[in-house]
Amino acid sequence: MKRHIAFIVASLIISAFVFPSCQIHCSAFPEWLCKYAPYEEGSIVTFKNENDSIIKLKVENKYKTEKYSFRQNCKCACVCHLCVDLKSEGKEDFRMAIDCELGVGRESLENTEKVAVFFQIGMGNGNMWNIAQKSFADINPNDYGNEQLGDTFSLQTKTDNKFSNMIVEKEKGLVEFYDKENNCTWRLME
Repeated sequence: MKRHIAFIVASLIISAFVFPSCQIHCSAFPEWLCKYAPYEEGSIVTFKNENDSIIKLKVENKYKTEKYSFRQNCKCACVCHLCVDLKSEGKEDFRMAIDCELGVGRESLENTEKVAVFFQIGMGNGNMWNIAQKSFADINPNDYGNEQLGDTFSLQTKTDNKFSNMIVEKEKGLVEFYDKENNCTWRLME
């Protein structure tokens, strides 16, 4: 009986050391990628078209994944997000949502040499959303300072949407998009 109790106690002690280490630690969203959506909550982003019309968007929400952990037995993956929600000021109901996601599987970004980056912008009003997206393969999430995505890139829509030709620029975010309904190009006012 004493051996049985000693075995149980030894098992509990070993479990106390083993199970806390059965965690998967996920990294925060890389700071260098935030430069492609450099918005701060409460700030105003203004676009102007060739007809001198103006759209002002207020950054209502900005979320960036911080470091987190989960149990190893969870059927989860480390996913990092940067999400920005902008809403028009004034009468028109216009929203823009920017989502940048890194999926890295069941390991931390620090232990990963290459990941896929998925950049998506949704624009619209009410229930009508138009989505443009671009995927980048084989990006090194730890290679700060290099121009892995380039200074500028364009996003493509998969369907015939109201908005197209979206151009994103490092340090500025969305700088231009075409509005098919109004037949005009909106450009970022600086």
